[in-house]
This record gives sequence, C-alpha cells and structure tokens, in this order.
Amino acid sequence: MKIKFILSSIITLTTIASAQVELTQFAGRGKVGSTGLQFLKIGIGARAVGMGESFIALANDASAMHYNPAGLVQLQKREVIFSLIKWPADISYGYVGAAIPTGRFGTIGAFVGALTTGDMKKTVPYKEWTGEYFSASDWLVGASYSRSLTDKFSIGGNIKIISEFLDNENITTWAADFGTLFDIGIRKLKFAMSITNFGPNAKFISEEFSMPIGFKIGVVMEAMNWRDNTVIITVEGSHPNDNVEQVGAGVEYTLHNMLALRAGYRSFMKLEDKDQNVQVGATKYMEAEEPLDGLSFGAGVRLPIGGMATALDYAYSDMGFLQNAQRLTITFNF
Repeated sequence: MKIKFILSSIITLTTIASAQVELTQFAGRGKVGSTGLQFLKIGIGARAVGMGESFIALANDASAMHYNPAGLVQLQKREVIFSLIKWPADISYGYVGAAIPTGRFGTIGAFVGALTTGDMKKTVPYKEWTGEYFSASDWLVGASYSRSLTDKFSIGGNIKIISEFLDNENITTWAADFGTLFDIGIRKLKFAMSITNFGPNAKFISEEFSMPIGFKIGVVMEAMNWRDNTVIITVEGSHPNDNVEQVGAGVEYTLHNMLALRAGYRSFMKLEDKDQNVQVGATKYMEAEEPLDGLSFGAGVRLPIGGMATALDYAYSDMGFLQNAQRLTITFNF
C-alpha cells in the first residue's frame, strides 16, 4: 500500500509539473514580468543561498519549509529560524519560522515573511514630486506538514496566505507547495522534487496575473566524511513558469560540526538569442548581466548557547547589474 502511495505521489507531482511545462512551453525570457508576487521566489536561508540555492534535496533544517517541506522529517528536535535579507534597491525581507517533530505523526511548522520597501516619493506623469509618500509591502503566512511514508521516502506540503500592499491598494490570495524526498541510501545520496507557489490567478486592481510557479528536481551526496570533516555536494535544476530553465550547484565543507564554508553557482541553462545583449543608446550594444546568474558564498558557525544548539549563517550572492544580496540567518534547535 505504501509503495503504491509513493508511486502515486511521484506521478501526481510529475503530472502537475508536466502540465505546467506544457502550458508555459514558450516561457522564455518573453514571459518575464507575466507573473506577480515575485518575493515568493526569494530564498530565505543563508545556508541554502550560500550553496547556490541548490537545496531541495538537502533541506534538513527549518528552512525546508521554504525549499522543500518534505525535508522537515529530518529534524530530530524543535527548530526556530530567523532570517534577514538585504535585497537590492533598499528592500528588506524578514522571515520567521518554527518546526516541531511530533514523532510518528510527522512534523508540523508555521512561518511568517514580510518584505518592505520603506517610504518612496509619490509622483505623477509629467510632474515632479507631489509632496506625498507611499510604500509597498508583501506578507506571507503559512503552515507546513511533512511525514515519512517509509524509512526512505517522505512527502510534505505548505499552504500559505499571501498579501500585497501598494499605497492604498492591496490583494490577498493563496498558494500551495508540495515536495518529495527519497533517500537512496548510498553515500547519503538523496533525490527530491518540489513544486512551489501552485495556486489560482490573482487580480490586482484591474490586471490579472498568474502565480510564480516553479518545478524543481535535485540531488545531494556526501562526497567526504573523514575525521569530523564532511563535504556535501548538491545539484538542482528548476523550471519556472516565467523564465527559462536554471541550474544550480553547491558545496558545503564542515569541520567538527561547528564551522561551515559554502560556495555555489546558479545560472540560466540557455538564453534566447535576443536576450544575449541589451541596447544602450541608439546603436551601441553590450552583453547583459543576469541578476540570477552568478556566484554565491557563505559561512556558518554552530555553538551551544543557553542549552540550545545555535547556528549563525551568512551568505553573499552576486546579482549582476542589481549588484548583490546578503542574508543573515539564526537558527535555534532545542
């Protein structure tokens, strides 16, 4: 019975993803800007970002609620995560989450995220500043659940409520995430699939848009474990419905389960010819730097504080012409 359910889960997820791919088969760069609520795509964990956000097959901490909720079953203790993200253009994003293992009933979790821009000057066409200010913000509230179906296979999901505010206008909608994790059992090799932000079209004022749905597959492997030195390698591919496919890879070196060094790279698999260059002025062209194409680095330290296992992680990611993004994450395990 469990084997049938596992196969059914994999087939269901693959069918949903295939339908998404078919519906967005022309989803090259021409689809950029066709979906809304883009903040849902911002990675929240410094550890994951330091590894190029190639994380769905690893996902063994509370940030799994964002990357792959199926990974929450790997938690042995309660865990709380606080993450602060410094995004380009003076945008800040804060995320708080908590996950609680309940034994044979699985793992439950809850999370809240808030993106804020601060005050901006309000202007009107062909005129200067009106003397007024406005602000924009995005809010996310959700719950997670994951459970092991066998000692090798687990599933998990999120349900979340999303709100966006722009001056005096706002919108509220919902979306769901679903993920699977399969432990192959050789060198801690694991395989994962996930689909994120699956939900109905939303409408802001008079414009309707779709959710930023993404389908991902990934693998993780322990490349070395020698005298308290471990090296983990991850690889991940993703198909968003508003861009071309992307691939990411990451590595994490850990010493004595205390100090971790990380590096990752994320890139588009192939750009359309018309996207290789951007026009500057009337005739001059230059190669475009992609904001999601580049290196990332990170480090973390784990120390017992007040009887709790505490992790402090930092990540820096190159964002091309958008410069960079930085993340600081604190995790408490108790």
